[in-house]
Amino acid sequence: MTAEACHDARRAASRKPASDDRTRHLVEEYYGAIWKLLRRLGVAEAAVDDATQEVFMIAARRVDAITAGSEHAFLYGTALRVAADYRRRQTSRREITGLDVIDEAPHPGEDPGAALDLHRARASLDVVIAEMSDDVRDCFVLHELEGLEMKRIASMLAIPQGTVASRLRRAREEFSASARRLRMRMGLPATEAGPRSRR
Repeated sequence: MTAEACHDARRAASRKPASDDRTRHLVEEYYGAIWKLLRRLGVAEAAVDDATQEVFMIAARRVDAITAGSEHAFLYGTALRVAADYRRRQTSRREITGLDVIDEAPHPGEDPGAALDLHRARASLDVVIAEMSDDVRDCFVLHELEGLEMKRIASMLAIPQGTVASRLRRAREEFSASARRLRMRMGLPATEAGPRSRR
């Protein structure tokens, strides 16, 4: 081994712990958010753990190339691609029920009645999102639920900002139509519905 190669090996070895620490930090910081994002993007419940692990395995392999401050964008962009792959592999999309809510259980001390109402509302939202077409769902989830600006979504999806705006309009139309159908199935008045807040 040449002196240069030996130096390179030592330098690589000295970087490894920092890379491991950074990967561990990414998992601790973003695991829950990426898990929920993948579910929102249409990955089936049975596959979401594997899909989440895949996102972080990709991040671990490329951690040294992720610019500081761009971790969120990298993980979300990776999650979009992984979700698209999983959706293609899924033979059918089963309907999400009230027992298959994406968000976590109520916190201790939370009013049980309010918690149940919130649980039902989230379940209904999940059903509506699951009925959206794939291309508009990505834009809807990223903008309405994740709070990302259209410019950032355009960059993540590698599409023009005008296309993002167009897909968001379609998503809102699909959301309203799907929400009306859901309310009718539940025997409720088919009032106009739309996304009210991000969560």
